Amino acid sequence: MLYAFDPMFPKLLIADDSDAKQMMLEGFVRHHHWKVEILTAASTDEAKKLIDKHPDIAFAFVDYEMPMENGPAVIRYLKEKNPSARIALVSSSDSERYTSDATAAGAEKCICTSYQSDILAKEIGDLIDAWKNT
Repeated sequence: MLYAFDPMFPKLLIADDSDAKQMMLEGFVRHHHWKVEILTAASTDEAKKLIDKHPDIAFAFVDYEMPMENGPAVIRYLKEKNPSARIALVSSSDSERYTSDATAAGAEKCICTSYQSDILAKEIGDLIDAWKNT
């Protein structure tokens, strides 16, 4: 299986300031045998630099609360560079405001990582399966 730095596979951005959540999301990708090049960023500034360097990022998991700006700023920026990018907000909060901000910015799905592990695994797994088939 391949998870990094191969131009033959689509790029997935994980923008989250939590190393643990980055590893969790990478684990879901591996568990679902999704062959993507994974790029990670711990701040909105890092995420925007990666988007500038890789405007062909096709998928993204973006946290809401990150250093510098919030997640919707990253979502909007990626959508400007690649309007067809598939993006999910992945946040520990299920705040209505977070959901509406992310959706308005271009996220297609909002997943709360504070839900029970079986619910979280199903939601992220279903999303990965849908993205893999696009």
